[in-house]
Amino acid sequence: MEKKLALKQQLVMLLVSMLVLSACGGRNEDNLSKEDQQFIHRIVPLEKGERIELFETNGGLKGFKTAGNFITNQRLVHYWIDGRNDEINAIEYDQIDSLRAVDKTKVSRDASYLQVYGSNQNNFKIYIDADSARTWVFFNKAMENWKEKR
Repeated sequence: MEKKLALKQQLVMLLVSMLVLSACGGRNEDNLSKEDQQFIHRIVPLEKGERIELFETNGGLKGFKTAGNFITNQRLVHYWIDGRNDEINAIEYDQIDSLRAVDKTKVSRDASYLQVYGSNQNNFKIYIDADSARTWVFFNKAMENWKEKR
């Protein structure tokens, strides 16, 4: 009887932990705090009138301070800051030659991405680790902004 109770308690603790972790990790454009936005502005200073339209992080437990991908009304941005292989990529829409959407939502361990090909060989990927609907919102917004601004 005690073993069954202990097992039930462990299962409940596991479920609660999973719920807490999933709720804490997801930063997007709707829940970026003022401090979050200030952190992002230190990495990639936004121009006057520039605003983040969509934001995703695939930074795992370290969250958005390690990795972020976002779309503004003026450009696409990807950053990865881990202290070893730091990478910050940003490109304005008029500097983009082409975009290629790669949907990996059906592959559980890989993030989908938007391959960005820049006119100045500034090629990089914007990662979206989300469900299919959110992934395509991201892809479509990037394509829409690019077509409008080029």
